[in-house]
Amino acid sequence: MKITFTLDLEDHHPSPNPNPRYPKITARILDFLSERKVKGTFFVLGEVAEHHPELIRAIHRQGHEIGFHTYAHVPLNRENPDRFREQTRRSKALIEDLTGEEVIGFRAPCFSLTPKTLWALPILAELGFRYSSSVMPVRHPLYGFRGAPQKPFRWKDSLLEIPVPIARIGPLSVPFLGGVYMRYLPDVFLLTLLRQSVNPALWTYCHPYDFDPEEKFIVMRETSAWASILLWLNRKNTYKKITKILDRGAGLPFRDNLKNGAYDSVSVFDPAIALRLQGLS
Repeated sequence: MKITFTLDLEDHHPSPNPNPRYPKITARILDFLSERKVKGTFFVLGEVAEHHPELIRAIHRQGHEIGFHTYAHVPLNRENPDRFREQTRRSKALIEDLTGEEVIGFRAPCFSLTPKTLWALPILAELGFRYSSSVMPVRHPLYGFRGAPQKPFRWKDSLLEIPVPIARIGPLSVPFLGGVYMRYLPDVFLLTLLRQSVNPALWTYCHPYDFDPEEKFIVMRETSAWASILLWLNRKNTYKKITKILDRGAGLPFRDNLKNGAYDSVSVFDPAIALRLQGLS
C-alpha cells in the first residue's frame, strides 16, 4: 500500500519572527526525501511564499507538488469568506508565478473543513482548485466532520476530497499518520495499524517543527500551552518513524495520483445528509 508524504509548510511562531527555523528545517527534509527518491505534496502558506520565494522554488525544483494551506493559517471557522477568497486568489497566483505550475490542491489549517465551513468549497472550485485534503472524518473536539467518508470522495457538485487516514485504537478513531499521534505511537503499534488499514489512500502529514528537536519551547500560534508542550516533546525520532513508514512503499504526490486516475471511481458525498444527521441543516 503506497503512502504519500505530505508536509504543511508554515511558521508556527506566535509573533513576527525575524529568524524563522522552518526554512533550514525544510531544506533538511528535502535532502532526506531526495536521498530516498521520494516525491511528496507540500501545502504552503501564502505568507511563506511571500517571505521565502526561494524555498518554494527549491521544493518545486526537486519535483514535489506545491499545494495551498491558506494565507496565514487561520482556521476556516475564524475566516471571513471575502477575505479568504481574495487572499487565496492572490497567493495562488504568486505560487504559480514562482513555480510555473498550476496549484490544484488545498488543505485547510487544522483540518478545519467541517459542516459549518462548507462555504469554502465553492470558492475553491471558483478559483480553480481540483481537490482538497481538509477533512478529519471523525468526531473530534476541534474540527472533526462526523459522517464524512473515511476514504477519498467527491463533494456533490464540487471538489475531490482526500481525508485524513484514520485508524481504530479500541474505542477511539485517530489520525495515526501525522502530528502527535504519529510521534507518540510506538513503532510496532504504528506499523501494525498500517498493516491493518484498508484505506487505499494513505498519507503522512507533518510540519517542519516535527523534525526540529533542537527548537526551544514556545506556545505555538493558534495552539494552547498544553497542546504546545505535546507538539514540542518527542520530536527526535520523527525521521526514524517517517523512514519506517515510507519504507513500506512511498507513494506519489496527490497531483500525480489524480493524473493517474487513482481517484476516478470514488463515491459522491452529499454533505446535506451529514448536516441533517447532526441537526445542523
